[in-house]
Amino acid sequence: MKRIIAGFFVLVCLAPVVPAIASEAFIFDIPTRGNTQQETGEAKALLGLSAAPAGAQLVVNGSTTLNLGDTMTIAGDAVSFTAGTGNSVFIDYKPLSNFSGDFCTAVGAVEKQIPMRFVGAQDVVDYRMVTYIVGAPNAECSKVSKHTGDMPAFLTPNDDGVAPALVADFKGRLPYDVALVLDKSGSMSEFPPGANAGPTKADYLKTAIQAFVGNWQLMDAPNPPTDNENDRLAVVFFDSTAASQTMAAADPPANIFLKRSNNWQTVINTANGLTPGSSTSIGAGINEAMSQWKSDPKNDLSLVVVTDGKQNTNPLIQPTASGFLGLAPVAGFPQELRQRFVPINTIGFGAPAMVDEDLLSNIGLQTSGVSYLDITASTMFDVFANTLIALLKGNTASLGRRIHDTMTGTGPGPLQNVQVDRSPRRVVYSLQWAPPANQVLDLDVYRPGASAPSSPSATKKLPQTTIKSFDLTGREANLGTWGVRVKRAPKSDTTQVPYTLNVFFVEGHLDYQLSLDRFKAYAGEKIGVRAVIDWDGKKLSGLPPGSVRARLFAQSQALGTILHDVRMDTSRLPTVHAGDPQSALDLKLAAFKGDSLLARIALKEAASVVLDEESPGVYSGFYDQTSIPGQYAFEIVLDWNTERTGRVHREERIEQIVNIRADRTKTEITSKMAANGLWTITVVPRDRFGNYFGPGYDQLITARLLTRGGLRSPHPTDPNQTGTYSFVVADVPKGETPQLDIVVDGVNLSQRRE
Repeated sequence: MKRIIAGFFVLVCLAPVVPAIASEAFIFDIPTRGNTQQETGEAKALLGLSAAPAGAQLVVNGSTTLNLGDTMTIAGDAVSFTAGTGNSVFIDYKPLSNFSGDFCTAVGAVEKQIPMRFVGAQDVVDYRMVTYIVGAPNAECSKVSKHTGDMPAFLTPNDDGVAPALVADFKGRLPYDVALVLDKSGSMSEFPPGANAGPTKADYLKTAIQAFVGNWQLMDAPNPPTDNENDRLAVVFFDSTAASQTMAAADPPANIFLKRSNNWQTVINTANGLTPGSSTSIGAGINEAMSQWKSDPKNDLSLVVVTDGKQNTNPLIQPTASGFLGLAPVAGFPQELRQRFVPINTIGFGAPAMVDEDLLSNIGLQTSGVSYLDITASTMFDVFANTLIALLKGNTASLGRRIHDTMTGTGPGPLQNVQVDRSPRRVVYSLQWAPPANQVLDLDVYRPGASAPSSPSATKKLPQTTIKSFDLTGREANLGTWGVRVKRAPKSDTTQVPYTLNVFFVEGHLDYQLSLDRFKAYAGEKIGVRAVIDWDGKKLSGLPPGSVRARLFAQSQALGTILHDVRMDTSRLPTVHAGDPQSALDLKLAAFKGDSLLARIALKEAASVVLDEESPGVYSGFYDQTSIPGQYAFEIVLDWNTERTGRVHREERIEQIVNIRADRTKTEITSKMAANGLWTITVVPRDRFGNYFGPGYDQLITARLLTRGGLRSPHPTDPNQTGTYSFVVADVPKGETPQLDIVVDGVNLSQRRE
């Protein structure tokens, strides 16, 4: 199997006569991925033409001709040939014969090598491709929606005896549409968890958006300038309602999605207009972004949703009858998020229980997105960097190194090493620090063996970000150890400045995909991580032991237990701010002084996990000491030195929420009758390890009365916010004790005596 790499040209002899009808032949190749649940379900090629596509045809397998607009079934597969925007045509190929029943069942999948011939008065001058797989096999298998760069489809020029081999430039991926859905509720005017002064959460968010946009601009910068000019960004703000932000030069008629070619600085300026308002409607933000895109669906859409709180305003995202999350249908999108086939990436900015981490995690899991919890401001830049890498995975982007440090004194800081191998086409150094310090830091980058700073291919400076990119022409001269040094910008004072330095690679040969083994995990269950690694489109097998490993980070204490043990009179706690409604639990969380709560739930390194090769190019490992519910994180390191690849070093992070499950033998249920005849039945749920659920589970605990009387409400109250839940039963006949059928987050704890 051969793969066409960007920049590869096929040389042909010039014919003495140019025919009126041009033909160019190629093989449309879809390799197998070796994963029966995630085989390629669709591949698209966009052929750029020398003129408008009128009259063009596609001949498949040498005998079947498709005219523009045709869709046919050929050898059990679906093939479409349609006009694209401007001078272009789309080939859409679905290898349906590889699947049985749905796109998660491909036991007998085989590589597809389909002979094709373009026929028309036009020449094919370039092409782009994108490959799709099922992103959430445990949630939805009826359609593929996730871009992948792992074992992608490709074209091979091929003289078929009728037409000469295709001569065209490979331009990489198809364009992306990304909507930034940003929380502007009243709580965004607060300080981040653990801080009592300084920038607000809204300030940090604006700075993170600056870096996100700037990093994408330089990481994926067009080269030549027309390569990715049709990527588009949109900005949606939400509090109690949602509002798309119009931008000058954005695509009409809505003027919401702005092309890269029309200057993404406008996106940064728009995000800087975020002003905290009232309550929180995450569902409204998602629906607004999707409905705006539906009216102008030029490219595949992904969402990045950032929130610091819990939804408290309609439309709410809630489980449907199927158990999967749903939202009020909008603009032709169905109720269930998984069936909208739009990846939703979520970032929770706040301590657990302040944000609905379970909701955000499930949104990502069910829609093929990623989910990160950013507990403190110091890691806000990290989660946006991780999200950007996830968005561009099919391109492919990766992280070569991440450094957290503080600039002290006059500087500069120490020289840091960055290992650059033969895969990257571009290296981007991105330096970020907290607001309001404006352009206080800079950096010098040294190519291997250089004694003086090297000149970047491009530079972008923002108030709290400096980004420098380096195109790796003359590849061999760039292999080896680069150096990077953080320094103070001219006229910067000597104030201490904490910073984050991310080093991004835009890959040319290496691609890898990370995934979690469990769709939903509970305390006591082992959690696993898997890495699928390719080099030039072929599985990279036989890596030395320990080449793929992870540092596992976990909480040492369960938040529910902490909140159960800490008693506060929530009725006497002050309101933190106006705007976003505050529950009693919000007030209790806000009452912890400084970082006294964060210090107890912060992730700490708990283990080292080696990912062993389970099949060619597939590496996996697991951790089985999950007795504490909460946030877990695998920080994956890929590090090896082989003859085929040279020295390679990459870093990436993937997170999982480990849930708590009630246990009947550990849960305390008591009944007590008051003088007025009312009965109170109290439930204090715990899991088999003795972890308390804590407060905040009111709507996930239900009861049904099994005996005579009247149950005041199917949901309990927790007045002291400790996870001590009470049901009230009235009109109980004298001499009887009421019994309830109690369900705690899906686990039945019935009181009925056998």
